[in-house]
Amino acid sequence: MTNATHIVGGDITYRCLGNQLYEITLTLRRDCLNGNPAAQFDNPAAMGIFDHQGRLQSQLGNVGRLLMDFRQDDTLNEVLSKTCGIVGGDVCVHTTSYIDTVELPFIQGGYILAYQRCCRNYTIRNIVDPLESGATYTLEISEEALIQCNSSPQLGSYPPIYICGGLPIAFDLKAKDADGDSLVYRMCTPYLGADQLNPRPATPSNPPYDLVVFSGAYSLSDMIGGTPPLQIGAATGYMAGFAEPIIAQYLIAYCVEEYRNGKLLSVLRRDFQINVRICNSTPIADFDLSFKECRKPITLQMQNKSTDPFSTLEKYFWEFNINGQTQTSDLQNPVLTTSETGLLKIQLIVESKEPCSDTIVRQFILKEPGLEFNFRADSICLKDSIEMIKKFDSAYQYEWSPKEGLSCTSCPNPKASPAKNTRYILRSYNNDCEVTDTFDIYVSPCIIDPCMIFLEKECMPNGMIQISAVDGNSNLIQTKIRERELFWNISKNSNHPEYTLQNQNPILLFKDDILTVTYKYYSWKTGRPKSIEFADICEQKIKDTVNIECSGPCSEMKFILSSCEDDYDELHQLNYPASICKTICGGACQFIIGLFETNGQLINPADYEIQWSNGSAGAYVELMAPYFNNLRVSVKKGDCVWNGRYYKSCNLFKDMQSSHTQLKTIQFRKGSGAQILTNNCKEKGTYSVWTIDGKKLCNDLKQLESLANGIYIIRGESLKDIESYLLYVH
Repeated sequence: MTNATHIVGGDITYRCLGNQLYEITLTLRRDCLNGNPAAQFDNPAAMGIFDHQGRLQSQLGNVGRLLMDFRQDDTLNEVLSKTCGIVGGDVCVHTTSYIDTVELPFIQGGYILAYQRCCRNYTIRNIVDPLESGATYTLEISEEALIQCNSSPQLGSYPPIYICGGLPIAFDLKAKDADGDSLVYRMCTPYLGADQLNPRPATPSNPPYDLVVFSGAYSLSDMIGGTPPLQIGAATGYMAGFAEPIIAQYLIAYCVEEYRNGKLLSVLRRDFQINVRICNSTPIADFDLSFKECRKPITLQMQNKSTDPFSTLEKYFWEFNINGQTQTSDLQNPVLTTSETGLLKIQLIVESKEPCSDTIVRQFILKEPGLEFNFRADSICLKDSIEMIKKFDSAYQYEWSPKEGLSCTSCPNPKASPAKNTRYILRSYNNDCEVTDTFDIYVSPCIIDPCMIFLEKECMPNGMIQISAVDGNSNLIQTKIRERELFWNISKNSNHPEYTLQNQNPILLFKDDILTVTYKYYSWKTGRPKSIEFADICEQKIKDTVNIECSGPCSEMKFILSSCEDDYDELHQLNYPASICKTICGGACQFIIGLFETNGQLINPADYEIQWSNGSAGAYVELMAPYFNNLRVSVKKGDCVWNGRYYKSCNLFKDMQSSHTQLKTIQFRKGSGAQILTNNCKEKGTYSVWTIDGKKLCNDLKQLESLANGIYIIRGESLKDIESYLLYVH
């Protein structure tokens, strides 16, 4: 039997695909240098599926197992192979990922997934009998995660395969969660797993699992020794500590707990090995470059930032390549002078006294000297203005001439409003550079048609689209001015019913809203009274669709306007409180219209700013019948706005509004049973019972026995037809 001395780390994550299907990823790391050559990755890797009490779920997967195939093309090696400056031997870690899907139906308490393997490297310093200490990698999925179709966080990269002793440890292990769930990090004790007698269990053993035993003074709170001890930030995932200056190998583990609204969703567990080496020289090549492009030739100053925390750097070799022409230097901070422009490639090789070396290569673009302005010429209408420069460098000073038509002559971006065609000259300068440029402004005696309007669309941070009606100069139409009026009509869609707005500009709409705007401009001939009957009226109408993509929370703003038992009440199955139910469909003089969430519940006024057109501000209003089609409402939450208008619709109740003498009559004698009634109907289907004035009493004909003697309406809905019957109960 092969002693599989190879496991050096691993973890399990998951992703919900919907319909109770989950994608499981098992990541494993093995020692590809010191491990047993026969101890390769499993094919397949057998993962056990258990409930939260540790019972194997044999009805799932392959008799309670997920058999994950080895992906031959998904293998990566991390290798430390240095003969210079590092004492302690080479390191090689081979990583692979198994990915498969499994159906996980809802189960109380959730699931535990586990994979087991033997064995760990016998050279591990901080646990007892590492050769007999196999590994168990687990994943805990709570029942809340199953309900939410949650996906686990994605763990960050593994730490480097080796560190230098005698230095602080700093590992950024922060995970990413696509749902924005709260993540809590903590150090964990690694689990024991399979042993040498059964290094690769066909079915992992049942949880709970035993923990490895730390050796000597090592513990969960001090896994590698050193001061300060190794710890991980609960909120940051930042692992820090100090590595003692000895050649050693340590086993480390940490857990990530995922929470949403205070409820635990999942627990991820990862362990890995830290290899500590004695470092005598680890040079790191680095440099900065500063240069002044405004002068020719260009002078480039190198700033050498290379370091070696364990030794002294003694040699430097620079190579500069500009458009294929090469120059070299062995100075620590050389200066390069060139008249060339284009691609500059710089290579720096540094060497320590051991000698050990490191290399860095960086690229730069050298441009022609001076500032660059995107503006050279433009045309404006007489009495209009234009901003001269959109972008500028605050490190420069600016002087403009001539001064005529300029808002200022010493600022970087004056507004120009010349009375005639003008060439402006700009002088921009600092201590090292001076640039002169010209800007031509052409002036035309433009005439703007006051009856013309245009629509401008702009995405707002909240995800809504702002629609602005502007004139030919892109100025906002001011409806407060007596001469101008705007009438907006917004068509019905899945977000809201049809509604209208008057003299509002701009307005906020949703994507795919269809709008019609009517603009009226009033003018009066000299000597005429300025009243509407004497005005000359020009009118422009624009129909448009909001077709730009914007992102933000307002796309979720959807509501339903309904009066009790009208079409909307039935169509959306609204939960109308019985205490305020007055239907418009029965012809009553007074009726109530309510505002509902899409889940059917009456809106909570505390969550929104609600303004009805009759001045009310609550979840519903009570009106007299003649005013229902003029009722409008605006709902605001933060920057989000939803507008709606109520339209009476009682098509589903047309049978009840017609003459009852035209309906087929059915007599029902109490005690005869509902079967007598259904035998009179054309087809089997769904039947409901209503009062003569349109109030629903019940959906079940078995409740007829409870009705008082009298006349009622039976409404029958089948796959082919909708019928109503006049019912006499006696």
